[in-house]
Amino acid sequence: MEYKEEVFKKSANRKAMAIWLTLCIVLSGAYALEIIKGLRTINYYTLFLAICWIPFVIGLIMLKALGASSDFYKWAVAIGYGALYVFVLMTSTSALSFVYILPLNSMLVLFKNRNFMLKCGIANVLVLIAAIAKNFLAGANTATDITSYEIQVACTILCYVGYVLSINHMNKSDGAMLGAVNSNLQKVIVTIEQVKSASSAVVDGVTVVRELADENREGAGIVVQSMEELSKNSRVLHEKTASSMDMTEEIHTQAESMSGLIERIVSLSGQSASHAQISSRELAEVVGATNLMASLSADVEAVLNVFKKEFGMVKKETGTIEGITSKTNLLALNASIEAARAGEAGKGFAVVANEIRDLSMGTQSSSSRILSALKHLEETSGKMTQSIVKILEQISMTQEKVNQVHASVASITEDSHLLGKEIKVVDGAMRDVETSNKSMVENMKQINDVMESMTQSVDYSEETTRTMLSKYAETSDNIANIEKVVGKLMEELGDGGFMGLKDVTKGMRLSFTTQDESGKGVTEYKSEIMEVVPDGVLINVTGSMAQLVKQSAREQKYIVCIVKENILYRWEDIKAVPVSGKKEAGGYLKFLITGNPKVLNRRKYKRMPMHHSCRITMRDTNLTYNGKMVNISANGFAFVTSEYNFANAKGRMLELEIDGFKLLKGCVLEGCLIRSSNDEGKYFVGCRMPEDNIVIRDYVNENYMG
Repeated sequence: MEYKEEVFKKSANRKAMAIWLTLCIVLSGAYALEIIKGLRTINYYTLFLAICWIPFVIGLIMLKALGASSDFYKWAVAIGYGALYVFVLMTSTSALSFVYILPLNSMLVLFKNRNFMLKCGIANVLVLIAAIAKNFLAGANTATDITSYEIQVACTILCYVGYVLSINHMNKSDGAMLGAVNSNLQKVIVTIEQVKSASSAVVDGVTVVRELADENREGAGIVVQSMEELSKNSRVLHEKTASSMDMTEEIHTQAESMSGLIERIVSLSGQSASHAQISSRELAEVVGATNLMASLSADVEAVLNVFKKEFGMVKKETGTIEGITSKTNLLALNASIEAARAGEAGKGFAVVANEIRDLSMGTQSSSSRILSALKHLEETSGKMTQSIVKILEQISMTQEKVNQVHASVASITEDSHLLGKEIKVVDGAMRDVETSNKSMVENMKQINDVMESMTQSVDYSEETTRTMLSKYAETSDNIANIEKVVGKLMEELGDGGFMGLKDVTKGMRLSFTTQDESGKGVTEYKSEIMEVVPDGVLINVTGSMAQLVKQSAREQKYIVCIVKENILYRWEDIKAVPVSGKKEAGGYLKFLITGNPKVLNRRKYKRMPMHHSCRITMRDTNLTYNGKMVNISANGFAFVTSEYNFANAKGRMLELEIDGFKLLKGCVLEGCLIRSSNDEGKYFVGCRMPEDNIVIRDYVNENYMG
């Protein structure tokens, strides 16, 4: 149970009032019986009631006016009931009337005030002595009465001695206990401070873990998508590889067939080259024979020409023979005529003339036949000459053709030789291709095996990544539970008084909201703490906040929130007063902060991935570096940079400007660096903003569904 002094004072006053009320009722009843018995008069009873109840009512009024925990109420009890006790003691004849005050005195011990009890004891003994003196003077002075008086005084004194000793003991015991409690409390406070620091560190660590988990979840989602795409492409590649392997095997078969075909072509090419060489040699012989024939044809032509000339001469001589024959016939005729004239003498000459005529006739006949043969021979010779001319022309053309064929055959022979060499090269290349194709077939088989293994690995990786994603939900729940537990612990520690105004420092951001009568926030303002004072904090009043100085006079109440790291302090029902002597700008407003705040963890917001370039400026050095955004949320952001200065910069303040991010329109974001992880020279940096940015929150909620 939490100790609050006012609560215990209030409880003691109520218990004392209850005993006082009980005694008043009991005594009023007892004296009423005495009225009934006729032992007391009405006037006496009326006076009794006035003395009994008027002080009690005055005490109630005092509690109402001064508060239920007022220190003055014990004096009201002592004086008010003391007056009744004096009246009863002075008007009663009973020897036991002195004990009427003891029940109430036993309750006054609750106040644990030694001096108060001493004063009450002294007053009680004096009243008792006065009553004894009155009774003694009235004749009650027998031995029994004296003994009764001694017992009354002794009991009263002993009771008060017991009260005082009890109070002393309780005070000493409480003092010792409080000392021990204070000693232990200091240890507890130190421990709580350590717990607070550890809790803050845990909260920061959990925040970092959550942010990293969020980023890992996004990365795992991308990996799953990539794995799905890779698996799909791997299957396609596997199919293509299998198809390529089939085609490679077909190519291998075709290459083997082509290799055999090329071997046959090489063989045929060699044979063709050999045949071409033989044909070239034979064609050379033909060319020689053709040239010889051409030469012989020229000789035949010359012979024919000579023959023509000789034939003309023969023909001419034959014509001469015919002339001679004609003349011989004429001479034979003349000789016959002359022989006839000569008679007998001329008979022998006639015989010779006849013989000559017969010979001439035979010669003429032979000459005619020769001439006829010569004509026929001339015709034949003409035809032969024409044929030989044509043959010579054909031989000449054939010679040209043969020369061309010879040149072509020579070229073919050379080309066949070169073709043979090239085919041998192609054959070697095809053999290399065949060898390479065999290797490629083996490689494709290995690739196919690797692709099958890779496909299995991709499927396994995809399954593993999906398992990781499913585990992320559990991890996220556990992180949320840790945050909840630590947050609850910090709230309880805050309500316990170990966090509060002492954690607030100058320069912190402060937001405050005006409260309506129901305690709800109405209008929110933001400012910066200019000074921390024992009973509150001061802010600079500017712009629209100037009207708050006037409103503060009308008992306006506020909800004040201060953010420190990841902790939100929230005070409610806070009053504010203008501060005199503070004339800068619009003046200062002081929030009167009392009591302990509610300590809350800041809300976690959805993070949206970003890829904009950015510029980061360190506040303490004013140096600017380049980076690239990773994500952003309403109360934090992350970026990546290659600058080594961010390796050990935890806790440093920085300013961030995002290029091309129209939402901020050139505005600069402030942040405290809470994490930095190194990935081969690239530093992934996470920052927390001093306060939540509602504009970014709305933008992320509208534009990102992750």
